[in-house]
Amino acid sequence: MRLRVGIIAVVACATVFLVLPASGWAQEPGTLEVAGGYSFLGDTELVDGFGVGWFAEGGWRTARWLSLVGEVSRHRRTQDVGFIDIEATLQTLLAGPRIWLPGPRFTPFVHVLAGVTRLDIVARTYFPIDSTGNNRTNHGTLQVGGGAEVPLADRLALRVGGDYRRVFTPNGLDESRFSTGAVYRFGH
Repeated sequence: MRLRVGIIAVVACATVFLVLPASGWAQEPGTLEVAGGYSFLGDTELVDGFGVGWFAEGGWRTARWLSLVGEVSRHRRTQDVGFIDIEATLQTLLAGPRIWLPGPRFTPFVHVLAGVTRLDIVARTYFPIDSTGNNRTNHGTLQVGGGAEVPLADRLALRVGGDYRRVFTPNGLDESRFSTGAVYRFGH
């Protein structure tokens, strides 16, 4: 069932990309861009399910095929485990290169970003008495992924992406992330 849904999603995205008209989406060196949107971060090592969050990033196009980017993101998830509620918050700061594969209708990309994640774990219980415990630590992080941008207007585009993120805690956290947002490009 999951495979069938994935195939339908890929076919739907490919159809949308192929039907869109070709664009003069600015991809000149020296261009600055800002992006932001929603993202969903999932793992089963801290709490189950996906944490809803946001991301914001800035980038500088150094060549037609290369950008240097910096990204900040924040995700929060809560899970009820009996009498205890566990809340995990991940705040991440990353930077690195993004390689573009320019096309006439959409622009795919891949990136490797590295940085740091602040991991806040809070455990609360209300029975038999109100109690709270928390732990805040910083860990190195590596994020590898990619996606595509689809032009919406002269300087505005829609970005969709997927990533694998490794947070280097003592036991290691393997996370998957899906993000979607808007990009605005300044310059040429």
